[in-house]
Amino acid sequence: MSLNFKKGTAILLHLLLSLMLVACSSTSSISPDDQERQSFDDFRKTIQEVVQDSDRQAEILDLVENYQADFKNLRDTVEAQRAELRSLNADYDATREQFQAYIAKYDADIRSARKKATDSRMAFIRATTTEEWAALKKADAKAMKNMVSTTQEK
Repeated sequence: MSLNFKKGTAILLHLLLSLMLVACSSTSSISPDDQERQSFDDFRKTIQEVVQDSDRQAEILDLVENYQADFKNLRDTVEAQRAELRSLNADYDATREQFQAYIAKYDADIRSARKKATDSRMAFIRATTTEEWAALKKADAKAMKNMVSTTQEK
């Protein structure tokens, strides 16, 4: 029985070490910012491959730049709001009215920035044909996922 216990323990330890190695090796060394940047580079490349008309291609690439800038503005707004909330929360003398004013400002700022980012995204989608959008939506989804991921990381 003692030999079986030692053998079982050794197998279990080996299994745990293997799982730890697999878990550690699967973590990405690429930062969320780099992933976002790469996904947008890939998205631009896909646009250049899919949209054949050079004038429309330039227009769509400009619209994507606007979208990325508007989403960055949304992220900056969220980060500023988080910092403001931490500061307000750390102030033991903060009043209920200050928190209510913060919440009202937060809602308005985020709503405005979100609308602007959504409008820019819809503008470049509208600028594509049905066939072009079908070819672009996967790259768009990847870029969008990475933008959201970067926002959540900060």
